[in-house]
Amino acid sequence: MSEGERKLWRAVLEQAYEDAEAGPNGSDQEGWESANCLKARMYLRADSPFEAAELKLVCEFADLPHDRIISWARRQYAAAA
Repeated sequence: MSEGERKLWRAVLEQAYEDAEAGPNGSDQEGWESANCLKARMYLRADSPFEAAELKLVCEFADLPHDRIISWARRQYAAAA
């Protein structure tokens, strides 16, 4: 895989992180932003088998350890009980 492709997949993960960090800001799109934030956090935590498989693949393309990203995300974004 080329360096450009690796950078592209890292940008995908960066966008997921930015979405996970973006909480509601009181705008007209608050519900949409909240939904994106929750989806990004679920994705980074690999809450479902589908998300886990997808994140693992993206991490492989980005040449990053998926297990460390999942571990970090689970500490950073605790799932609601």
